[in-house]
This record gives sequence, C-alpha cells and structure tokens, in this order.
Amino acid sequence: MQAPLWPARTELWVFWLKLRLTIGVLVVLIAAGLMLWFQMEVLLLGFTGVLLAIFLFTVSDWVARWTHVWYWLALLVVCLVLLAATTGGVWLLADQIAPQIRTLRTQLPEAWQTVKSYMVQNPAGAWLLDQAGTGVETLQDGTVQQREVISKGLGYLSSFGLVLAHALVVLFVGLFGAITPSLYVRGMLRLVPMRRRQRAREVLQALRRLLWWWIVGQLIAMVFIGVATSVALWVMGIPLALALGVIAAVLNFIPNFGPILATIPAGLVALMQGPAALVWVIIIYIIIQAVQNHVVMPVTMQAAVELPASILMLAQVFMWYWAGLLGLALSPALAAVVIKLVQMLYLEDYLGDPMRRDWSFWPEGAEESPEKGAG
Repeated sequence: MQAPLWPARTELWVFWLKLRLTIGVLVVLIAAGLMLWFQMEVLLLGFTGVLLAIFLFTVSDWVARWTHVWYWLALLVVCLVLLAATTGGVWLLADQIAPQIRTLRTQLPEAWQTVKSYMVQNPAGAWLLDQAGTGVETLQDGTVQQREVISKGLGYLSSFGLVLAHALVVLFVGLFGAITPSLYVRGMLRLVPMRRRQRAREVLQALRRLLWWWIVGQLIAMVFIGVATSVALWVMGIPLALALGVIAAVLNFIPNFGPILATIPAGLVALMQGPAALVWVIIIYIIIQAVQNHVVMPVTMQAAVELPASILMLAQVFMWYWAGLLGLALSPALAAVVIKLVQMLYLEDYLGDPMRRDWSFWPEGAEESPEKGAG
C-alpha cells in the first residue's frame, strides 16, 4: 500500500515556515544594524534620556516613600530642587569661573610658546616640532577676511543650536520616562512571553539598579575630582585653579582618556611658572586619580558590575570611532549593560551557571505603578 503524501507535505510546510522565519529574522537584524550604523546618535540621546529618567525616578520614589506623599508631587519637588540648585550654582560660580576661563584661553597659547621654547633646546623636541609643525595658524595684524568671520560665527551658532536640540531631546525623554515609568515597563514586558515576564522584570530591575549606581558613582567622582583638583592647585599657587578644577571634573566623565585631557591645560599653565611646577601638577593629578580609582569608585560602584579594564578600553575605542564624543562618554554604561545582560540571560538562564542573584532591590509592588504614590 502506497504511503500518503501528507507527512511529506507537512515536513515541506514546516521547512518553508522555518525558512520564512529565518529570512524575517535576518531582515530584522540587518535593518537594526543599519539603523544602529546611521542613527547611532539618536539612540545614544535616547539612552541618555533613559539615564535621566532613572535618576529622577529613583530619587523621587525615595522621597515619596520617605515623606509619604504622592509620587508626582515628589517628582515635582525633585525637579524644582535640581533646577534651583543648578541655577544657583551657575549664578554663584559664573563670576569666578567665567573670567578664569577667558584668562585660560589667552594663557594657553602663551604656555604653548613656552613649551616650544623648551622643546627647541632638545634635538628630539626640535624634531617633533619639525614633523608636527606649529599646530597653530597665526593671524596677520587682524587681516582676517570678513567671509571667514561670518562662516565661523555661523558655525558656532549651528553648533550651539545642535547642542540645545540634543539637550531638549534628552530632557523630554527623561521627564516623560520619570512621569510614567510603569507605562514603559509594562510595554516592554508585553513583548515577552507570559512564562518569561517575571524573569524579564528581574532583568529590568537589575539594569535599573546598575545604571543608578553608575550615575551615582559618576556624580560623586566628578565632585571629588573637581574639589580635590581645585584645592590642590590653589594650595600650590597655580593660577586659574577653579577653572582647571571644573575642566577636570567635566572630563572625568570620560574614563581613561578624560583625566589625560584634563592634565594638558593644567600642565601648560603650570609650565609658565617653571618645570618644577609642571612636575608637581602631574604628581598631584596622578595622586588624585589613584585615590578616585582605588577608594572613591570601589565604594560608590560596589553595587554595580565590575568592568574589566581591557573591555572598557575596547568599548571606548569602538564607540569613539562609531559615535564620536557622546559614544565615548556613554561607553562605560553601555558596556556594563551588555555585560549584565550576558550574565543574566546567557550565563544564568541558558548555560545554567549558578551565579549569585541579588536583584531584590525594589520593594514588593514598586514595579507596578510607582507614579501613583503612597498617598
């Protein structure tokens, strides 16, 4: 008796279904890769907004639970306090920092001339100057073409407008993410099968905890670097100590490369007082960075994932070439997120590696609807 053809048709149908599914997945992956390649800056701005939302939500949720007020009221108070602190800080420090920044802009070319005068006395330094050139184009007695002035002015205006637009995008995403966080959490959980939603909630909680401690660690490190650098330079008698401290604090947001960049203007200013001052400034910067790396950061980042130095360096180089300065600044947080996802989804869930699980930092029911508040 001849066997029916239905099983063969069924196998062919299953094969065709798997083939279509595979093609669809490949198309989605290729489209996602192209979007990442061409729209990476937009995604990084969205990630920055998520960081702002996590910061506002965590602080506001703590205030709401501590004071027993509605969440939206706590969020409003937190935003007003942050706005007042930022405005007050800028108003108090602007009179001191702005003149120092202007003086620094005029003194850096003079310091560079001092560096060149030391380098030409050494054969190796003279060779480097010959190979690199002066690096600075001189202007002849104010004979600058009007067209160049206009083009530079338009370039500054366009750059300022782009920075303002990026800041508004980050502020928009952060505020709306903090106002209704449960809306976005539930939306992401609905994309996961029912049987895996509890685990997906644990992953989201772990990522929120990780990014929160990363933000706290960065803020504490920046404050420490700014204060320590300003005080140390002021004690040493180095001019423009406050401005150099602010530059060091801002550049410290970029691990590995930021502290090196912050040392350059401080070293140039110190060199105008002699080689001994330059040596002492370099020693002070090394000591401050050592204290931050071995004391401040381990204490503040103890709840977050530890990033191996080699992985962090590769992530920074990759993001610098792929997304520029913003990618370089956010590369530690992105690398930490990727490592955490690999630990939880691949090592623990797929391979069954019994790693320590400690994701219960949210109280029971906190993930449901925190914006409703405690009432």
